[in-house]
Amino acid sequence: MKTLIQVEVYKLKRSKVVLITTVLTILALFQGWDFAKLGLEEQAEDVFRAFLYQGSMSVYSWLILPLIITFVLALMARMEHSNNSWKLYLAMPVEKGKVYVAKLFVGVGIILYSLILLYLGLIFASYFLGLESIPYIWLAKRFSILFVASLAITGLIFYVSYRFNQFIVPILIGAGFAFPSMFIANSEKYWILYPWDYPIVSSLSFVFDMGNKGVFMLIISISIFLAAVIIGLLRFRTKDVL
Repeated sequence: MKTLIQVEVYKLKRSKVVLITTVLTILALFQGWDFAKLGLEEQAEDVFRAFLYQGSMSVYSWLILPLIITFVLALMARMEHSNNSWKLYLAMPVEKGKVYVAKLFVGVGIILYSLILLYLGLIFASYFLGLESIPYIWLAKRFSILFVASLAITGLIFYVSYRFNQFIVPILIGAGFAFPSMFIANSEKYWILYPWDYPIVSSLSFVFDMGNKGVFMLIISISIFLAAVIIGLLRFRTKDVL
């Protein structure tokens, strides 16, 4: 398994996945930075939560995170789909199941990298802006919940990326479902039925009313992730991809 993970990391080094992930994450941070400067000018009480954090998360959880998940997982699958690379890869003495899990592990690792980068970016931005009383624990909890809430999207896009050979399919699904999510998140009744809303609602729970559905949302997200991964793994192990 360790060798397979190293192989996947080596493949990504030759692509621009990490660079694009970094740039997109920093764009969200810049929006929060601009919001925070506005809050300082207005002498607001809680610049960190109401301006820096909310400004970054309003675009990150709505659009950037789903796009990162989609781009990373779809590109990893495309590396094998293009030119029928599966034939060469699986001709080696490797287990299909371990290959599948290794790709998932690396893909989730890059998504975690984006979350950690934004977490650290918000802290450093707070220092540069001269903000006091940075809520480290509160912020860590928010990002942990955000990661769990995004697992549903990760599982679905991962499954679709390896289910279809066409690169455009996961891109259309991932991006297409992300754009209307902000509008659906405002619906107190229907947002729970739309997994692309989970990152928005979980990260901005003080803006969107979750009611008593917070824990239920996380259970659904984990369940969707596990179901998509297990179904995809069983299919991947039995399908003749050669």
